[in-house]
Amino acid sequence: MAMEMRWVGEEELDRVAETRWMCYAHAGKELERYRDRMRADPRGRPGDYLLAERDGAAVGTATSLAQTMWVRGSPLSCQGVAWVGTIKTERRRGGEAGVASAVMREILRMARQRRHVVSALMPFRVSFYEHFGYGMVERRAEWTIPLCTLGAKTCAGWRFFHEEDRPALEQQWQRAVEAGQCDIERSGARWNHRMMNAEDGMMFVDQSGPAGAIRASAFVMQESVDGRNMLKVQEWSAESPENFGGLLSFLGTMRDQFSAASIVTPGDWPVNRLLREAQISHRPVDHPTAEVRPHTRMQLRILDHGKFLESLRLPQTVKGRTSVGVLETEGEVSRFSVEMDSGRASVSAAAGEVDFECLDRHWAAIATGDLPATRAVQLGLAKARTAGACSLLDALSAGPAPFCREYF
Repeated sequence: MAMEMRWVGEEELDRVAETRWMCYAHAGKELERYRDRMRADPRGRPGDYLLAERDGAAVGTATSLAQTMWVRGSPLSCQGVAWVGTIKTERRRGGEAGVASAVMREILRMARQRRHVVSALMPFRVSFYEHFGYGMVERRAEWTIPLCTLGAKTCAGWRFFHEEDRPALEQQWQRAVEAGQCDIERSGARWNHRMMNAEDGMMFVDQSGPAGAIRASAFVMQESVDGRNMLKVQEWSAESPENFGGLLSFLGTMRDQFSAASIVTPGDWPVNRLLREAQISHRPVDHPTAEVRPHTRMQLRILDHGKFLESLRLPQTVKGRTSVGVLETEGEVSRFSVEMDSGRASVSAAAGEVDFECLDRHWAAIATGDLPATRAVQLGLAKARTAGACSLLDALSAGPAPFCREYF
């Protein structure tokens, strides 16, 4: 019997949770945790939960979250894709349509029906989602920093978080979202959900701004690594590079209790240059140095190229016109003309041969600024008929690199 796709709500949350459990869990005792976790998360709404069923039995699931992503200074409607799974007894059945593939096709159908501009996810396996047009757009760096390498700048504004600080904390977080690239807004209900975990660590804020405004924050937990006490910064936000430097200095004041701190930053941040010892060692050394582990996380697909490009705030000095062809996973080619002038882009339909062409998954990286168009051509990931096409599209890489602090 063919699979049936049903979008369900509150009345079937336990069934969705049980399906997630059959996809991901390893013990019967975990089922209740899946139910509790699902009901505690406020981001899902009725109709956001997908059940794939065969003969009335659930074989897969996914969740489509309505979110707002900020891209180059503007908010965009974003589908957050989460909990894509196939139950353990329905995988790789040879000759049959894959459950996860069918689920993803339905996810994209729903995204277009809801008129989302982009669809984003944080995958377990990147190569699977590339089959559906999702490209990597976020490079992250996990730094392990010996506290003795942190400078001794003033930390007078740092103190423990109090509940009355929350409005100012949320405002500072939102300012950082809007100033960043591909970050996602956090609703009041989501803040309540995150604050439920506050007792697992400690929240600090930097109230050094005018009239007591919060300029930075950090949620910090303790962990033990190889017998050493370490600070793990689970979440952080900073108004400016200077405020981020103040956060590092504040962490350094705790060197009598901890040996190092772990913090994740955008992949293009040279955090080592803010340390007393800027070296990232290429061989074993006897002095303390920072270590860094690069990794990728978010993948994204652009569903409405016109709305995406016309929303961007671009460099005022960029001016020109080119045509782009995006080879979509479904087989068609999206052809459009892009004209940039006075910090904005206008998009119109194009036909025939284009100046710049690439796959949808590579276009996602180029359009969000993670991969300059010129470099994409150099790597053989795109084709350009003219050098001018690349230089114009390189404007999409101006500004901060993609970095998302929300997880879904």
